Amino acid sequence: MMRDLNALATFVAVVDARSFTLAAERCGISKALVSRQVQELEHSLGVKLLNRSTRKLGLTQAGERFYERCARLVADAETAVRDVEELSRGGAHGLIRISTAITFGRMHLLPAVRDFLALNPGIQIEVMLAERFADLISGNADLVVRLAEEPRLSNLVARRLAAVQWLVVASPDYIARHGAPQHPRDLLQRNCLVYDKPKGGDWRFTGPDGDVAVKVAGNLRANVAEGLLDAVQGGLGIAALPSFALGEALGSGRLVQLLPDYRLTESTLYAVFLPDRRLPERIRSFVQFLAERYAGTPAWERF
Repeated sequence: MMRDLNALATFVAVVDARSFTLAAERCGISKALVSRQVQELEHSLGVKLLNRSTRKLGLTQAGERFYERCARLVADAETAVRDVEELSRGGAHGLIRISTAITFGRMHLLPAVRDFLALNPGIQIEVMLAERFADLISGNADLVVRLAEEPRLSNLVARRLAAVQWLVVASPDYIARHGAPQHPRDLLQRNCLVYDKPKGGDWRFTGPDGDVAVKVAGNLRANVAEGLLDAVQGGLGIAALPSFALGEALGSGRLVQLLPDYRLTESTLYAVFLPDRRLPERIRSFVQFLAERYAGTPAWERF
């Protein structure tokens, strides 16, 4: 026997809202109709789904099992409707709120957003530049694009976009005055400008003589790569910075890579979002756009 799909959706709304009144508001129907649909559903199934009191609403054991199946069914139906609506409008529509680091956002993500929007005029994008990893669960952002460590991504979906090298650099003027270090340990006698995250002052290298770790120090620390980029180009000292911040400066000769035989541990650029089976097409499309744009050797690595 085919059940009323509207009643299933109403039942899911009641459980999600934990209230008949709120469910009625979300469904755009009266509270009386919500109550009647749930009662008729219970009657047709021959089982009680909800325990009701004046102050509390909860699922019965049968209700819990039924809710799990109904919630998936409703989610799939919503996804199907959204996909058809987007197709009928000629593509994805809606707003994407993206959080990214300041330097990467200014240099690379905002140009990518510009090109994506030119291809997808039905989408709007808000870009929030911040050094803190946005809280996706709070709903302040739909997508985070930044360097990330695996452990903090355990409860999220992370799409790998590109590997990012870290390079030790200085200006030609600084090298002329202080000489180029030949070994990572020589950095202990240099003024090293420290980018707080993710490496801080602990620089770990792999080179011809194996792994080498040095704890550097200097007269400037910053949590924004662009701030250190200006300082190192001005000859203040030596810095280890992500390659996405360095391509133009290295290509023009304003900076020189030091210790080329020693590699710092690379990082990974991710697109991060919540594990939602109903992920909107606009977000899927943008993540795929970034994956294709940064595939192979990203532009910032070509110096």
